[in-house]
Amino acid sequence: MAGLGAAAGLAVAADLLQPVLPALRLLALLAAAGFAITLIRPSTWTRGAARLAAGLGILALLQAMADQPRGLLAGSVPQLAAWQQRALRLAPHPWDPDRLRAALSDPAASLRPEPASADEALFNALLLALRRDVPGASSALAQALRLDPAPRPDSLLLGAELLRRPGAPPLPGDLPSPLPELLHALALAEPAARVAALDPLVVAEPDNLVAAAALAQARIAAMLPRGPTIAEAGGIAVLLAPFDDAERLDAFEASFLDPRRAAVLRQGVAALGWAREVAGRRLEVATLLPPPGMPDQPALLRLAVPEPASAVQLWQDDAWVAVGAEESPPTLRLPRPFRPTTLRLRYLDRDGVASAEVAYRFDPAAALRAQAQRSLARQHPFALYQPGWIEPSRLNPLPIPGHLRAGLAAVEWRTDAEPRPQRLPVGVTDAALLAGDPARILVEFPASESARLLVLRAILADGTEAEPVELAIR
Repeated sequence: MAGLGAAAGLAVAADLLQPVLPALRLLALLAAAGFAITLIRPSTWTRGAARLAAGLGILALLQAMADQPRGLLAGSVPQLAAWQQRALRLAPHPWDPDRLRAALSDPAASLRPEPASADEALFNALLLALRRDVPGASSALAQALRLDPAPRPDSLLLGAELLRRPGAPPLPGDLPSPLPELLHALALAEPAARVAALDPLVVAEPDNLVAAAALAQARIAAMLPRGPTIAEAGGIAVLLAPFDDAERLDAFEASFLDPRRAAVLRQGVAALGWAREVAGRRLEVATLLPPPGMPDQPALLRLAVPEPASAVQLWQDDAWVAVGAEESPPTLRLPRPFRPTTLRLRYLDRDGVASAEVAYRFDPAAALRAQAQRSLARQHPFALYQPGWIEPSRLNPLPIPGHLRAGLAAVEWRTDAEPRPQRLPVGVTDAALLAGDPARILVEFPASESARLLVLRAILADGTEAEPVELAIR
């Protein structure tokens, strides 16, 4: 037993001295050889040497398996690691980021007693902040910021959070610029002041996604309760654009030491996604053409403004001219004869900022045809028609009102006696359409006297074909 106790004692001493005893891995081989000797010639001396070698060897093997450069004991007890560093005058050996991330998820995690890297100092700051130790967290964060002039996003978010808490000590005065300015800007409570402080910092460092997200949130908060204008939403959308790049966003989140803070930031940015939709809104134009039989009436262009506006303007005679100020919605009137034209339109928002310019192509012929097709959907051209013989081999003609002709290109017909369809053009040219209401037309059907069924199909102006209609011949 005494030999085993001595072996255990020496094994513990060797474990503590492992950083300065690189021969431990070699002793593992000697342990195996010594153990083999005891099997061949058992004696007190060889048995004791084998036990000692075996203890050192097993310990060395365990250290190799656990990959503990400071030994098993020091790797598990931070106080022993600190003693090793002082007594053996070792260079600091910080934990890697993955190990720190894993420790952050442990509610019983211990602080790193002597942080040897910015990540270890930040680890301590994050733990102390969770335990509501504001002075301790501030001190640990200051150490992390001194060790790394380009801190992780966690450092910026935690620094702003600590500065907002009562009783937080001020930032150390030896931090490199613009780190103090950025942390103070992130910590400002008043949205307008935060916007003013963050704007120049984001311009100077456009790749700082923490500052960009904070600026986007501050801009929205500063515009409440009315909310941002479309122009302002466009600026916010620009700030959020880097977060649409999945590869860049993944790399940004991987730079966090605390994954929980990365998830909170992602959720906060996702909640601002409506700003992109608002930024894409534009002035819209709806065309209303005069009804049939009213050739003296103008075409009406109703302008749908997507937000409160102080003025709606039309580019005319090399200048922007206000239109429709007395109407809601603002309306343009285009008299006959209608002509194709392109209108340049914009509006001034509540702050007097000009919107994006909209070029609207007014194509009166296309609009008249679209209007006629909508009328055809409500009033089918064959709805009131009943074919009958007015003389041998001739059916009574199909009347098509003039206001429906613009929506038709042709009428296709066939009978049960003549199954091959025939197509009769009934459309009207653009020139005739723009000159006024088209004249009524009669479509003739020279059918066989043996026919008892007439099948009609409307070919619409846009080339689509309506469902066939079967009518019994009287």
